[in-house]
Amino acid sequence: MPEPAEASATEEFTDDAEYGWWRDTHPDGFILAVRTRSKPLLHKAGCPEVDRDVHPGRLRARGARQICSDTKSALRTWVARELPADGKLVDRCPKCGP
Repeated sequence: MPEPAEASATEEFTDDAEYGWWRDTHPDGFILAVRTRSKPLLHKAGCPEVDRDVHPGRLRARGARQICSDTKSALRTWVARELPADGKLVDRCPKCGP
C-alpha cells in the first residue's frame, strides 16, 4: 500500500549541498530539527538555527536530523510515525516563530 501524500511530503538530506539547495528553494517551508536529548524543534526554512554552514557541529552531531517539508502538517505526521514516544510534542523555535 503506498504512503499517503502527506506522509511522503517530507525529505531528509545527508548531503549538505542538497540540504542547502532545499532551504534556498523552499523559503516558505519548514524544518524539524530532531536531536536525541530534546523534543523536536520546528523552524522556518530560512532560520539560521538550522543552517548547517552556521551551526555545522550541532546539526551534524550524532543523532541530529533535519526533516524538511513545505507543510507543518506533514512534519506532524512524520513525528507521529517516526517518534511515537514524542507523540505530537513539537516545540517551536523562539527565534523564527514558525
